[in-house]
Amino acid sequence: MSNVSTCITYDASTSLIMMTLRGTASAQDVMNFYQIAQQYVSIYGSNKLLVDVSELTHKFPASDLLTIMPAVSKWLSSCFIARVVSFDGFMHDLFLQNAQRFDIKAENFDCFNSAKNWLVNQPSI
Repeated sequence: MSNVSTCITYDASTSLIMMTLRGTASAQDVMNFYQIAQQYVSIYGSNKLLVDVSELTHKFPASDLLTIMPAVSKWLSSCFIARVVSFDGFMHDLFLQNAQRFDIKAENFDCFNSAKNWLVNQPSI
């Protein structure tokens, strides 16, 4: 069972969509989060997504990323994604490797400000 707290906002001053996820997430939860993010991308016309997963625990096997990534790549192919991750980074590193395989422009950061600065310097739609 998943137990996740989600907050998503749009910052017009930087054109960033920011999402914070806390708790324990299933593979379906992760797909749902990125689908919601895609809806914000459509609504606000932004291609910059900052996702803070530093307090999120993955409650699914690493092999489920093979199912997650094709769906996520369809929704977010035009986006730059900066992910703030924790030190327990195996799943985060695996996510990043698979993102690159599907041509998703994503980077992992251990600092919110570094992630935000990287995104601000990426080209807009």
